Amino acid sequence: MNYYLLFPIFFIASLSLSCAGYSLLLRNKIFSFLKKKNYNAERWASQTKPIFGGVIFYIIFLFSLVFTCCIFKESCFTTSFLVLFLCSTIAFFAGLFDDIRNTSPFHKFLFQCLCAIILIISNMHIQTSDNIFINYALTFFWVVGIMNSINMLDNMDAISGSVSAIICLAMAFLAFVSGNIIDTTILLAVVASLVAYLFWNWHPSKIYMGDSGSQFLGIILAIFSIQYIWNYSGSFVGFNYREVVLIGAVFIMPLCDTTTVFINRIAARKSPFTGDTNHTTHNFVYCGFSERWTAVFFIVLTSIGCFLAIYGIVAQPESNFFIRLAIGEISMFAILFSISRLVKKHKLKKIQS
Repeated sequence: MNYYLLFPIFFIASLSLSCAGYSLLLRNKIFSFLKKKNYNAERWASQTKPIFGGVIFYIIFLFSLVFTCCIFKESCFTTSFLVLFLCSTIAFFAGLFDDIRNTSPFHKFLFQCLCAIILIISNMHIQTSDNIFINYALTFFWVVGIMNSINMLDNMDAISGSVSAIICLAMAFLAFVSGNIIDTTILLAVVASLVAYLFWNWHPSKIYMGDSGSQFLGIILAIFSIQYIWNYSGSFVGFNYREVVLIGAVFIMPLCDTTTVFINRIAARKSPFTGDTNHTTHNFVYCGFSERWTAVFFIVLTSIGCFLAIYGIVAQPESNFFIRLAIGEISMFAILFSISRLVKKHKLKKIQS
């Protein structure tokens, strides 16, 4: 089979179905009960908009699973394939329930833990150390952390969707290079649904992805990043610091934003899970960037990080490359964190005056 022809056809089909789905839902208001209520601007702008983006993500994901099963038949019925379906379904419906009922963060945390435990039991965990307990702990924190990080990053138009699309595209390339056609197809479907979503989510947005979308994307990114970034080098003795550096490059913006927000909220004696307008995205707007240019900034930095990670995996450069990359990541975090502190001081001075 000519996969070079199959992939673009499948991508266009997924993109077309996604666009049709968004257009249909917006026109007929089938999911009108799914709306983001943010009257007090707790997260950012005061608004009420549909949050069914995640519904289309999941439908296109199911379409990709059916498509791959029809094309590759018994090759699909593997443990990893079934676990991917199970965890993605759990994450999606946990987020959808939260969208409908507006549950506490603890509710999502329980299902995030469940997804992490399923991956560990299924032997689809991080294998960057020769100590199995370190691998289990890393897997648990990674899955929970990324699912929360993507959820927290969804605080402004086009941010979480664009960042997730770029990372999924990078992992689709790595899956293709490694010869895994099924994973490539699934990731391309997710990318297609995100590209279509961004047409309606670019500022000023008409729809949001909701928690169903952010939780679904979180587990997708967590699972495939474990397979193609954390575990790219296979078995070895000791601890592979290179994988940590590469994962930091790919997820540079989500990790920087989440870490900065957590530190600042804890320092302010607030719950790290309480929404506010002090994210990295908000700080750029406070500094004078528009919401569109903030999204462009995130897209550029994520693209650079993914490109460098792909180079580190495919080209296998010398250790100096990883050292320089690690220094760059630390510097980026230091800059973004410093901006958050400066913005906070400026806002306090304004309040006091």
